[in-house]
Amino acid sequence: MKHSFPLRVRDGRTGIVRVARPRDARACLAIVAQAARERPRTLLVLDDEMWSPRLWRRHRRGWGPDGVSLVAELEGEVVGHLTADRGTRRAGRHAAEFGITVVGRARGLGVGRALLETLETWARDQQVTRIALGVFPDNERARSLYRSMGYQEEGLERSSVRFPEGDRDIVRMAKLLAWPDERAATMEITGETTEG
Repeated sequence: MKHSFPLRVRDGRTGIVRVARPRDARACLAIVAQAARERPRTLLVLDDEMWSPRLWRRHRRGWGPDGVSLVAELEGEVVGHLTADRGTRRAGRHAAEFGITVVGRARGLGVGRALLETLETWARDQQVTRIALGVFPDNERARSLYRSMGYQEEGLERSSVRFPEGDRDIVRMAKLLAWPDERAATMEITGETTEG
């Protein structure tokens, strides 16, 4: 299967990280619904914002220039989901923003790391050089994972989101990916060619 990557988690189980398929809608939405009920919150989703399977399928992305939707499977069960969207304006096409959710029983096993590693593979394939996200300040597990993978905190958005229980801040984090050839990066940005 194209764009499928092996996954081995800390407890020895194996699986894959792959591009999400339309039939993954219910499994991914169940993971989001579980995370949306957690307190303290780990997602920016309110109950009345939950997508239907049809809407999820409409927003699902293949492995392409505008973004990617990934799932992590362990022993045939979808246990994690990541979606990245690339900037739509030409000046922001080098950047992508992502959201990630892992089912509670699979956290701490390396599923999130595998999804992020696959995201970086997609980013390099699509010449994306900046990957960013927002995370709640008290989500130390997630922040620790992102820091261990080279993401840096860029700032705090005060009262960035409003939930029924009150306003929440968001920590902005990002990782810059190096181009294999810095000259190629400059040529891509300026539109230069190597022809004569």
